[in-house]
Amino acid sequence: MTSVWSHGAFVILDALQAGAALLCCLTCLSLPRRPAVEEGGTPVDGQYTVSAFGRYTFSWAGATLVLARTKKTLSLDDLPKLHVGVRSAYLQEYLSTLKARDQLWKTLLFAHLSELLFQTTLTSFQSTAQFIPQLVMYQLLRRLESRAKDASADKAIWGLVIALGLTMILSAWTQAWLHWLVWARLGQPVRTEVSAMIFAKATRRKDVRGIQKSKQATNIDAVNGTRVPIALSGTNDQDTAETHPLSGLSPSQTETAKAEDAPEEDIQKSRQSTINLVGVDAKRVAEFAVFYYQFPQTFVTLTVSIVFLIKLIGWKSLLAGLAVIAIAMPLNIYTSNRYSDAQGELMKVRDEKMVVVTEALQGIRQIKFSAQEEQWQKKIGKKRDKELATQWRVFCFDTGLMFIWILGPVMLSAVSLAVYSVLNGGLSASVAFTSLTVMGSMESSLAILPEAIASSLESWVSVNRINEYLKAPERNPYISSSDAIDFEDASLAWPSDSQEEDPDRFVLRNVNVRFPNRELSVISGKTGSGKSLFLASILGEADRLAGHVRVPQAPSFQERFDNKANTSDWIIDSAIAFVAQIPWIENATIKDNILFGLPFDSGRYKKVLTCCALEKDLDLLPDGELTDIGANGINLSGGQRWRISFARALYSRAGILVLDDIFSAVDAHVGRQLFEDALTGELGAGRTRILVTHHVGLVLPKTAYTVILGEGTVQHAGLVEELNSTGVLEDIMNQQQQEGQAKDLEKSAVALQQADNAANNSLSKVFSHASASTNKFDDGELDLQGKAQPKKFTEDEKRETGRMSVNVYKQYLVSSGGFWFWGPIMILYATYQGLILGRSWFIAIWTRSYKTESHSSFFVQAFPYTYSPTRDSVYETRTSNENLSFYLGTYVGLSVVICIFGTLRYFFVYMGSLRASKKLFENLTYAVLRAPLRWLDTTPVGRTLNRFTADFAAIDSRLGNDIGFLLYHVLELIGIIIAGLFVSPIMLLFALLLLLCCGWVTGWYLSGAREVKRLESNAKSPIFEQFGSALAGIGTIRGFDKTNVYIERMFDKIDTHARAFWFLWLCQRWLAIRSNAIGAVFSILVAAVIVFYDIEASLAGFALSFALQYSSAILWTTRCYANCELNFNAVERVAEYANLPIENQSASVKVPASWPTEGRLQVLNLVAGYAPDLPPVLKGLSFTVETNQRVGVVGRTGAGKSSLTLALFRFLEAREGSVHIDGIDVSKISLHDLRSRIAIIPQDPVLFSGTVRSNLDAFDQHADSELYDALQRVHLIRTTGSTSRDEVAGSGSGLNTPIPAVASDTNTNPFTSLSSRISEGGLNLSQGQRQLLCLARAIVSRPKIMVLDEATSAVDMGTDILIQRSIREEFQDSTLIVIAHRLSTIADFDKILVMDEGVGVEFDGPKELLRKDEGVFKGMVEQSGERQRLWEIIGVGEDKGQD
Repeated sequence: MTSVWSHGAFVILDALQAGAALLCCLTCLSLPRRPAVEEGGTPVDGQYTVSAFGRYTFSWAGATLVLARTKKTLSLDDLPKLHVGVRSAYLQEYLSTLKARDQLWKTLLFAHLSELLFQTTLTSFQSTAQFIPQLVMYQLLRRLESRAKDASADKAIWGLVIALGLTMILSAWTQAWLHWLVWARLGQPVRTEVSAMIFAKATRRKDVRGIQKSKQATNIDAVNGTRVPIALSGTNDQDTAETHPLSGLSPSQTETAKAEDAPEEDIQKSRQSTINLVGVDAKRVAEFAVFYYQFPQTFVTLTVSIVFLIKLIGWKSLLAGLAVIAIAMPLNIYTSNRYSDAQGELMKVRDEKMVVVTEALQGIRQIKFSAQEEQWQKKIGKKRDKELATQWRVFCFDTGLMFIWILGPVMLSAVSLAVYSVLNGGLSASVAFTSLTVMGSMESSLAILPEAIASSLESWVSVNRINEYLKAPERNPYISSSDAIDFEDASLAWPSDSQEEDPDRFVLRNVNVRFPNRELSVISGKTGSGKSLFLASILGEADRLAGHVRVPQAPSFQERFDNKANTSDWIIDSAIAFVAQIPWIENATIKDNILFGLPFDSGRYKKVLTCCALEKDLDLLPDGELTDIGANGINLSGGQRWRISFARALYSRAGILVLDDIFSAVDAHVGRQLFEDALTGELGAGRTRILVTHHVGLVLPKTAYTVILGEGTVQHAGLVEELNSTGVLEDIMNQQQQEGQAKDLEKSAVALQQADNAANNSLSKVFSHASASTNKFDDGELDLQGKAQPKKFTEDEKRETGRMSVNVYKQYLVSSGGFWFWGPIMILYATYQGLILGRSWFIAIWTRSYKTESHSSFFVQAFPYTYSPTRDSVYETRTSNENLSFYLGTYVGLSVVICIFGTLRYFFVYMGSLRASKKLFENLTYAVLRAPLRWLDTTPVGRTLNRFTADFAAIDSRLGNDIGFLLYHVLELIGIIIAGLFVSPIMLLFALLLLLCCGWVTGWYLSGAREVKRLESNAKSPIFEQFGSALAGIGTIRGFDKTNVYIERMFDKIDTHARAFWFLWLCQRWLAIRSNAIGAVFSILVAAVIVFYDIEASLAGFALSFALQYSSAILWTTRCYANCELNFNAVERVAEYANLPIENQSASVKVPASWPTEGRLQVLNLVAGYAPDLPPVLKGLSFTVETNQRVGVVGRTGAGKSSLTLALFRFLEAREGSVHIDGIDVSKISLHDLRSRIAIIPQDPVLFSGTVRSNLDAFDQHADSELYDALQRVHLIRTTGSTSRDEVAGSGSGLNTPIPAVASDTNTNPFTSLSSRISEGGLNLSQGQRQLLCLARAIVSRPKIMVLDEATSAVDMGTDILIQRSIREEFQDSTLIVIAHRLSTIADFDKILVMDEGVGVEFDGPKELLRKDEGVFKGMVEQSGERQRLWEIIGVGEDKGQD
């Protein structure tokens, strides 16, 4: 008795010890690993913070899901930050420490070799573990078969019931963790580090925008080199950019078309293609890293299955079945190769489309000004049609691969069983069902291969594209250190990737120059003489072909300690600041653009504002210095952009200022103020200033050193004093009236002082109040108190919240064909599911033809894909089959029909997907091209591009599959539930219970994942915007040595996007492990009911098979629904822009075809503003322009000059008043009629990639002779019999550079051939050349009313005089409205309109205005640097003007 009690006590103690040990284990597993980690107040991802139990069940996602459910929305601040190991900076640094390899894929392979090996090991374990639940079920059913009837269940059976659930959880857990690790340790890091590598490379790469010379080019097309000049100078300022072919040329333009056939490398070098590398290619490479595990998984699964089948049906039968697959292998290889080729072609076509769309968005103002929306929609549509045609080819080959991969396993089973039946004289049900179940596993594994192989092929294309980009040449560090900027026998050219010598490449030869330190040096020369190239060589942005270039070497960015800079050590003598010819302005506030990352010094900052004449501008802007600036300074005038860019350089710590023509876009008096107060004032004095300018007369008195370029070399260089003593300076000034000019310079300072001191002087309306004095500054803080929160010019990207709107689904389904399309597809899917059930039913009949029948055979065999070895026990007796050929033939026939229907499903879904995509794209293009200009200005290009590229890539390629998978799994689920009704009503109860539980879990998942997916979509746009902005301003960024700052900024945006995608993937794992756990519980309940109610083995086998299959089906249904809803986010975002309010396209008055015939313009009390919630910018403006009059419009920046042009073209609709042209109110006619009948040449010229011809005459409406004539009239090619430049120079025109006696033929003129290629944005031409080409385009169109907005600001004064003469001659029958900063441009016009603060303060002839005492125009003439000449042009004696 004692021993019994002792034994019982030991058992109790053992149980207590086991319980205590289990409790200790659970306690340890529940303890957090470390305290919560925060960074900047934001928690860091909790993967390494939560307990082991929390980590391995993904529970750290729960807090954010609860927050999303509570708030109904999420922001990026609600998401935890990534831990350091997966951030861009860390990964980039890690890769840089590895041994450099010749191929990117090798680098990535060795960088992640340990992760790949661990992934492979875990995959092998998981692939084997997936068979464990079936083996447990097999043991359970065997015990049920052997159990006596009505016998109670023993402990072993109940243990197997529990083991079944536990093994299911184990299998599901290993699968969930495998999917998590392949993303967290491979996918996410690879995507992040590849994106970081691409951007880092972009900051080091040569700034090559050159067009590759076509090998097929003829001699006349040899002008397509990288740097091409104009005839008068033989050189060119700017670098070139890539192009894409234009379509639609007439047969007579075959030569032009050949010139436009840019090689593939050009597209690869484009900015848009570079952005595509991050947006598309990096993602594809990361996807391969994620789905690579499917290859070892398939291999292990197939290996286990083959071993099982050899044991079951023998090697002969299996070999016969595999032979069928081997026979189909050549077709498989051929189709795979064609699929790969089509994918590569698709990527190229998408790049081409992106180039065209980007060009349209960047040139949208020109498109809308010229009413070419319809033409550009067709142009984009052609690229889109080509893309869709290529996408359809991809889908066709994909469908072919699916047919092959579906047919393979089916024929494997049919042939194997047929051979087995012949060899063994029959077929038992146990062998049939077991074999089909194992083959079903093989089919499931093989079904993964299409997407896996497709992903691999796509990734291979992408990794090669990225590798090619990363191998491109980087900047050659040719600059050596010196104490001054020095050129010795240097030959310089624009950067080129080509290793071959190009005879047409522009080279600046034999440069011997040494700039004096702390002095002002001026570089001048004719338009296109290589001035910008000279500056680029100082910055290291050129190719040095010979000689030496020496520049003082500045301390590195890290050594400057900018955050500790103060007034005493502000200037770093060797540091450089750069102002480009095209000012680069960031999407930030004015203040941030000026500070450019430096600490705020209120005194210095205020001095900069004053010197750069920005104070008045800030007074006019509603938010002052905190005004948000759009991308590229879109909401600033040209003068404001230049002055802010100059202010940035002036505020900087640089001791060397490299400035490219800062006077071209500012008024004469503002230019003088910039020169007196800024360039040579307190902030400029003592710095080395190297200035390119055409305004030599303005800057010469305080210039120490001057360089004159021409004929591809330095014509003159030296100290001004030396040039003056040798008489060269006099030649340079071209004998202009030195006395009058000197007198102007002497009086300028006095005039500026008087302008501010005179109490009633009307000039105070025009000039900045701070422009009067250069010596007195207020060092105090700026008064920012009392200002309201500044309004953002670029609004934050909108996103929907909550459940996806039904209208989004409706719009997609209607676009793809509506009910009459999707109805038959539903029938097709239902038929396919019915055929699968019918095949299972036929197998039941087949096996029932033997002597071993079962009352439940129909139901058991309805699910052949579920591995159920227990069926062996139901059918043990082999009988002869009298109708073997009939059964085999019918089975094979059903299988083939299933293959056909299964393939047709996707074929028709793909068809509908492309139809919807085409319609949505057309709607989006139509809306964006016709959106109000205000919306286009305030919406970053990257944000719109995201819709056209990333979102449509999802809609084109993925959404069709998502819909197809969802339909399949929903119908599969319905079929299983219907079949379950034939087993037991209690099964339906369990099924509904499981459905409710999974629905509840899915609801929590969707509440967070839906919002995170929207955040992830929005987080892409800033990457594109930042990348595009940095590429556009790479010269400025590198000039200021801010490369590391922008790399860090880009890394931050990459990490922000990765942060959203990380949590989205985490949510999917959270859902998967919980859904599988619910399925495991359901299986335990089913098994418990079977054991408890003593259900026979046959029905038990079916019930357990049903339970396992049901949990899988409902998981895939919920997952596919979630994926479908998340990917419909792309449709939602596209629909948002496609439904934008557009400009009013209607008209109440139909104008005659010849309107306008007179060109009479009448503006009556015009009041207009940029937006309804903004104050008006035109405040009651009234004036009248008679037929063929020439009217000049002047006024300081912000006076409303550009707003007037926008109002004339109805970009600003009149709130009050009206604009009449030839007596017709323009508000009552269509926008197309208005904008196509009048023309404008903007200050920022817009050219499109193509040829000279396509830019002059985009739609082939004019003969070549007309185009050449226009080029001659703007002096882009030599004229015959017209006034020469020398004649003009000799007339005292103020030309600022000497004229060579002999023209050099070293460099080629691009304009001598209409087939010469123009790069994207015209960047292979100088700013002046672009302006002249736009002017030639206007001459070709000959409109009745022409508006010129400072159309020749960037050309030298001699060329300007010739151009103005051409304008007067060519537009004698047109009404001209010219906005000008050079008063000499409009001095002899019929009328002058002087504007200030949105009203016309003066409007009269120039003579009358000059005679007006204290007149505004008269004051502007007095302040200009060419006063004497202006008096002469106007024809009024200076003494008379004073009367």
